[in-house]
Amino acid sequence: NAMKRLLRTYLPSSAIAFTIVILFSVIFNLILRKHDALSSIFVLELAGLILLIQFVSAVCDRIPFQSKKAYQITFYALEYVIVLIAGFLLNWAAFTISSFLYTTLLWLFIAFLIDRYFTAVHRHEAEEINRLILSQNQKEEQIP
Repeated sequence: NAMKRLLRTYLPSSAIAFTIVILFSVIFNLILRKHDALSSIFVLELAGLILLIQFVSAVCDRIPFQSKKAYQITFYALEYVIVLIAGFLLNWAAFTISSFLYTTLLWLFIAFLIDRYFTAVHRHEAEEINRLILSQNQKEEQIP
């Protein structure tokens, strides 16, 4: 079950978040004409941050929340605080309103895309299960 969760949830969400942050960083640095700004240290720090967030997600997955909404509020609040703290501690962002807004908007964008991705995956799986059930019911109806 842990391996299934790793492959179906943590790995895809990590890959999506990592890719988006790297692309945004590259685009932002090109706009600012900082052609050498994306460092190996940043990439490793980003990977570490994403692993920390996945760890928090795994911990939250084990807590018996009253509802899905309670889980989401708790996880997203923790994730957001972790991202803000990491951004400032790792010197990715200055302690300014514009930096705070940029970080917040990027985080919202990534959270939205990951949520949409998993909503689409779960919808597709539900449709496939329903199709299989319908197919099985039709076969059973054909048996005399």
